[in-house]
Amino acid sequence: MLAKDQPKLKCRRSDSGLWDTALDHRVLRCLLRAGFYGVYRIGPIRLDHHLVTTLVERWRIETRTFHFPIGESTVTLQDVAILFGLPVDGHAVTGKDPANMLDDLIALCVELLGAAPTQEDFIGSSLKLKWISEHFRHLPHDASDETVHHYARAYILWLIGGVLVPDKSQNIVKMMFLPLLRDFDRIQEYSWGGATLACLYRMLCRATKADTKEIAGPLVLLQVWAWERLSRIAPSRKSNIAAGERPIGEGDQLLPPGPRACRWRVPFSHEVISTNVGVIFRDQFDRMVEGEFIWEPYGTEDDIIASFPSYCTVGRDIWMARVPLICFDIID
Repeated sequence: MLAKDQPKLKCRRSDSGLWDTALDHRVLRCLLRAGFYGVYRIGPIRLDHHLVTTLVERWRIETRTFHFPIGESTVTLQDVAILFGLPVDGHAVTGKDPANMLDDLIALCVELLGAAPTQEDFIGSSLKLKWISEHFRHLPHDASDETVHHYARAYILWLIGGVLVPDKSQNIVKMMFLPLLRDFDRIQEYSWGGATLACLYRMLCRATKADTKEIAGPLVLLQVWAWERLSRIAPSRKSNIAAGERPIGEGDQLLPPGPRACRWRVPFSHEVISTNVGVIFRDQFDRMVEGEFIWEPYGTEDDIIASFPSYCTVGRDIWMARVPLICFDIID
């Protein structure tokens, strides 16, 4: 557990540039087919380092839960599905790590991304995100289906390394994920939501050590989860609907709205509580009383569940299951 006078943790993230350019609808359809469309629609959400730090202080390694005066709670598969729209019911995200041979890694990129990085674009068996951002920002108008798939895989790889399982380096993604993106008919058969949750648990546990100064992982998921459930600290939304909550396109190109987390991409009013102040967050948590924690923020009625995009609810049968969470070497 972090001491209460512990300076705020530095939140590491790797999503710079991800949303600078709107994606071509052909790439978006690939993301929807693969199960990553929801993460793209969320867009950039500013992190509150003090809020994350205060949550880490209440994290317990033994139970994988946050301890509050009114009880314990944690981020679940349901939260990942509803907030991020990721598949949670499927195969474990694991496999054979590609050989740490430069020629093999380059050949894998040529096969699945259609481009060959240089030696300088790798750090060990990880690919620099900068290379992805420089080579896959604009899809050519006359792109073939194969090229569209290359761009979609690159963008998914960027989302994995930049949003879902980022590490403290802030600039790389491990190449072990790329082989899982080979077959677009199978990508969504993996539990990417379970892998994301495993990464979050791992990073929270590591951040509780007294000498820790940084934290990585899917911190947007953690922050939005806190806003959804903790009425004491949630900022007031100045707009009732965010752009990400609307469908995009028209006619046969119409794509569904984004997942629940999109509603937090609006201007905020901080009349209830100021953000970026650790002492205030601690005080609010300490004084929490029954009724100020929302145990079921998404409702339980069928008509409420049906209001979410269908890709958010396909794993409904296991939302509350206690199952192993796996992301290669992370098992929780």
